Amino acid sequence: MAHGVLRGRGCSGGIATGEALVSSPINFFASYMPGILRGELSVLEDRRHELCGKSLKGKVLVFPFSIGSLAGGVSLLEAILRGLGPKAIIATQIDSVLLSAPVFARVFFGIEVPVVDQLTPDPLKTI
Repeated sequence: MAHGVLRGRGCSGGIATGEALVSSPINFFASYMPGILRGELSVLEDRRHELCGKSLKGKVLVFPFSIGSLAGGVSLLEAILRGLGPKAIIATQIDSVLLSAPVFARVFFGIEVPVVDQLTPDPLKTI
């Protein structure tokens, strides 16, 4: 395994290790909301996404950015609270909607999901 250093901006505190899961942009609302509504949240359910049917549980999610609206942040928060979300998030660019889930998890529930963005070299090519 090659080792290197990526440098970026810390957006939400904490320390995490885990298997990296590199992905294209994710719409967390489309991925999680069907399971939330059925009460069977466990895997990503967006059939248009390459990670459909996979779980982010215990993974370090590496992806460029999220797609969607505020409902995406709420959906990701629900996955984090149920212990099914990623352990950490590395993104090319974090937006406030995506960042709201890890920040609310930490502030209101004491669950840390570290988030970093603007890394160099590009994490999508390096990891």
